[in-house]
Amino acid sequence: MRVIPGLLAASAGVLMLTAPATTPATATTKAVNEPTAEELRAAPIAEEAEAEVKLAMLRYRNGLTVEFNDSRPSGDVGIVQTAFIGRAGLFVRDSGDSFLETYLKITPASVAVPRRLVEAHGAEPLPAELQRRTVTEEPVEADGLAAPAVRTMSGAVNCNKTYYPWYHWRDVGHPGMLPRDSYSSSYGGKYVNADSWLINCAAAGNPPQIAARHRLFYFNNALGKWAEQSDTLVYPGQEQHVEKGLVNRYRRVIQDDTWGSDPDCLSCKYTREGRFHD
Repeated sequence: MRVIPGLLAASAGVLMLTAPATTPATATTKAVNEPTAEELRAAPIAEEAEAEVKLAMLRYRNGLTVEFNDSRPSGDVGIVQTAFIGRAGLFVRDSGDSFLETYLKITPASVAVPRRLVEAHGAEPLPAELQRRTVTEEPVEADGLAAPAVRTMSGAVNCNKTYYPWYHWRDVGHPGMLPRDSYSSSYGGKYVNADSWLINCAAAGNPPQIAARHRLFYFNNALGKWAEQSDTLVYPGQEQHVEKGLVNRYRRVIQDDTWGSDPDCLSCKYTREGRFHD
């Protein structure tokens, strides 16, 4: 118990007063409820995944597709961009941009804006570009869009390519590569966002069963379990970037494949990167 000295001017002498136990007890309780890195690794995955509600699906003439989505009930917002190798490059999200700012940069003024992206923008002033747009409650579908006038990955895209300007982990594809299970607690604790990038090194035309996979989670404190927020496949000849976030949370990314890391499947390879960031 923390003791706070207090002086009473009384003929009986000086008395020491102690502070009520409520303040330190509350702080202690919060510390006890915060899971340790070991507890986070031991926690199971919840039986039921979160609902991933599609906010917008954007299809570009070069084959790039971009999906914006909303995980419920957590309220995290996400983006999934998928490109065919040799036809289109994944664009690079500008550091510090909200999902709304990214959306406005990659769509023409004729495309409506999901209201959820406006809500998720936060306390920062809304972009001036929004004044030219229609905001809608309905899911947005847009086809035949011109390639977005934003930065894309440069150079040849292959299994030795890197995507993120910095990353917490990276594994170049090779036969028999084992799955990777990455926890934000191993890289500093809680983060606002989780990023995962995969490129399937198998050439287009191979069976779709040869797919790489990434799954994104956050730790649900009430359940004491990992809640899955995203589960997507990357088929032969494709690369894909997935990002999910909005709120500071413990996060997790699992990257694996559909061929069970079979070392005898020599053409079954994928390269992976990932990171957690604010």
